Amino acid sequence: MSKKSLIPSIVTALRLLVAPVLFYTIMTNQYSWAILILILAGITDFLDGYLARRLDASSDSGAYLDVISDFILIVLGFAAFVLKGWYDPFILLLIITMFALFLATSSLKKLVYDPVGKYLGAFLMVMLFVTLLFPEPMIKTILLALLVIICLISIISRFSVFLNRNNG
Repeated sequence: MSKKSLIPSIVTALRLLVAPVLFYTIMTNQYSWAILILILAGITDFLDGYLARRLDASSDSGAYLDVISDFILIVLGFAAFVLKGWYDPFILLLIITMFALFLATSSLKKLVYDPVGKYLGAFLMVMLFVTLLFPEPMIKTILLALLVIICLISIISRFSVFLNRNNG
């Protein structure tokens, strides 16, 4: 791995480091800090991709590190919400299932591109942010319903692309 390809990976790894801090801030009711951490995570998510393209340092391993960093941050954020009683544990099962589906289909010889699924992680980040800003039950119910809809559309999209490619 070249030195220039390390730069985007280090930026990505910052999300791994702040994930436990996000969990802690939510659990200890330090919501302003949690919001700042999510903003930082969003900046690093944008910046690592930008740097990888700008430095011509994109790689499959960097892309997987990016997804795994997002996944850990998202799971720890929602785990804190579940422990606080803000969401049903079902949400963690849904998030983990969607990530497992991504991993299972991404490890195929021909990747299954899911035009909807690529926005799932972004929606989950926004959902964390909005939940912290507006923790009212009605807002959380709406966010959860939207998440289920996006997940269903993503699953249909992913399998549709997979079936069309195999039949075509």
